[in-house]
Amino acid sequence: MANLSVELSPQFWRDYVAGRKNSLPRKKVNASEKWDQMAKRYQNFADDKDFVAELKWIKKGLLRHGMLGSELEIIDVACGPGTHCFTFAGICRQVTAIDVSEKMIEQVILRKNGSEVGNLTVVCQDFYEFKAPNLYDTVFVSMSPILNDLDNIDRLLAMSRRYLALTYWAGVRENPLFQRCYRLIYNSEYHFDALDLTVVFNYLNALGFSPEISYLHPVWKRRETVANTVNYMIWHLEFYRELSDDEKMLIQELIVAEADTEGMVNYSTKLRKGALFLDKKAGFF
Repeated sequence: MANLSVELSPQFWRDYVAGRKNSLPRKKVNASEKWDQMAKRYQNFADDKDFVAELKWIKKGLLRHGMLGSELEIIDVACGPGTHCFTFAGICRQVTAIDVSEKMIEQVILRKNGSEVGNLTVVCQDFYEFKAPNLYDTVFVSMSPILNDLDNIDRLLAMSRRYLALTYWAGVRENPLFQRCYRLIYNSEYHFDALDLTVVFNYLNALGFSPEISYLHPVWKRRETVANTVNYMIWHLEFYRELSDDEKMLIQELIVAEADTEGMVNYSTKLRKGALFLDKKAGFF
């Protein structure tokens, strides 16, 4: 019989992660200019009912687990253009928002300056270089590739006085249009390789914590211009290597052929997202 104490140890999960294909090189993941390109794209989601429903799902989970409150200080790591931090600022005593992208942070600052939010500290810095000045009651990370690295999970735990909340991919991300683009450029099938949040759950459990996890199964439906669709597909494809001008033209031609009579492209992404909530005091007496 297999020795489960070995199989389910923290080292077991570290070995599992180390043995996976690393499809997103760190130099891409933490490159400011890479994420700068997507800063304005988030504006397209503001009125998307599925996107808004996801935000409400996350907020509800945080409130249910006591991770937001008037006495709490929270840090939003990889905050993007402020997707969550302004909601937090309306509930918590103090909020810190950090992101590597200057363009993302510019949007956070612009929104902050146009509001009466006085309890939000904004930091533009690479998480790998960030040294937390103090512990935070709640450490929150949503949909950032830094969660692919268990060393970062350890760092996030160390930054937390009590709570850790993570939302990330949970094994499913299927976009037929991107699959066609990937096949066209790389002559192979695209295999989504982000670390499943369930593995992070198992790692934390092996460390002796008692995390909770829940799942959402949205379908992102997008209707965008040819130019925006081309830019997004190329941006995603270039996580692996830079595309030549000829390859970019191939993507352009493929997307143009997908456009309707109004010059718009409709595509969808089927996915599963996980939300992990950890109280460091749970189960300890």
